[in-house]
Amino acid sequence: MIFFKRLFDFILFGNIYVALGAVCLIQSTIVQLDSSNHIIFYSLLTFFATLFIYNLQRVFYSPQKDNSLHSIRRKWIFENQFSIKTLYIIGFIGVAITFFYNDYKIIFYLSPLLILSIAYFLPFIKLRQNTWFKLLTLAIVWTTVTAIVPALLNDTDLFSGTNILHFFVRFTFLISICIPFDIRDMEVDKAENIFTLSQKLGENKTRWIAVGFMFIYILLIATEFFLEMFSMKIFIALMLTAIVNIIIVFMSSSKRSEYFYSALLDGTMILQGVVLIGVNYL
Repeated sequence: MIFFKRLFDFILFGNIYVALGAVCLIQSTIVQLDSSNHIIFYSLLTFFATLFIYNLQRVFYSPQKDNSLHSIRRKWIFENQFSIKTLYIIGFIGVAITFFYNDYKIIFYLSPLLILSIAYFLPFIKLRQNTWFKLLTLAIVWTTVTAIVPALLNDTDLFSGTNILHFFVRFTFLISICIPFDIRDMEVDKAENIFTLSQKLGENKTRWIAVGFMFIYILLIATEFFLEMFSMKIFIALMLTAIVNIIIVFMSSSKRSEYFYSALLDGTMILQGVVLIGVNYL
């Protein structure tokens, strides 16, 4: 049991899990846009890039004087710096290798996102300290990587009504699962002078805003279906996963454990991708 617990923590807190989430969202886009090109090498590049960026930022974490702020996740990070560094090196090597299997124009798509992602967590730049910038940066970067770039790589019209609607669908989904992480990090962010939505509005109002975005997400999914962008089975799969998302977002609280956020909330990305892929090939 101890071995499996350590393995689970390694996958979860070592950001392998969230990197898989990125891959699942890319494949979800492929299914929703009914593309025949599954851009496997781009998916692999994204997996390793997520592994690299997310573990690199863990190196800049600093322990809090107040031990009560050291969550299970943060304790794992501080106690496993060798694993963190190994994972971001693996991520970097993976990016370097898979880059050559992708269209070279991808560098023009991803370079600005790389710079923005690094600037986001570097302590001397402090982009994270702006309430809305922190939230919007995460949602925009993830939307671009998992929806906009896949559309570009599939040579579709980026500004077509279908694509633009899908980008908004992905953006609202990501906003809705990003907001609860502000609730999770309320005390840590306060100690680091990072002013988030939950600190300004309170936990309850922030949670309802996240739920509100989930309802917008559902309305946009319904719009996609009525515009015949995908089949009934894809629509049902999206609606069922959206209902699960609403329940999880509504359950978010500052008192929830790290496993709730890292496993369940991040897991909504994996759930969406796996269910859509499964339904699409039935």
